[in-house]
Amino acid sequence: MSTADLIYEKAKTLPERLQSEALSFVEYLERRRAPQAEVAQWQRLLRETQNLSAVRQVTDEDIASEIAAYRDGR
Repeated sequence: MSTADLIYEKAKTLPERLQSEALSFVEYLERRRAPQAEVAQWQRLLRETQNLSAVRQVTDEDIASEIAAYRDGR
């Protein structure tokens, strides 16, 4: 039997007032966990972006060259 099943079985035996209290506690645990999950997602994204190949730096000369090419119809 899973932990969730055990919690469910025990909660069924409680009076309504205590079931409501138990539900509030479970919701509290969910809220407390949410920021940790979000931090983990950001950390994973950061690792993935750090592993990307480096992007070439665009210089002012590159921009001027692109503008000139556009104006010349190239």
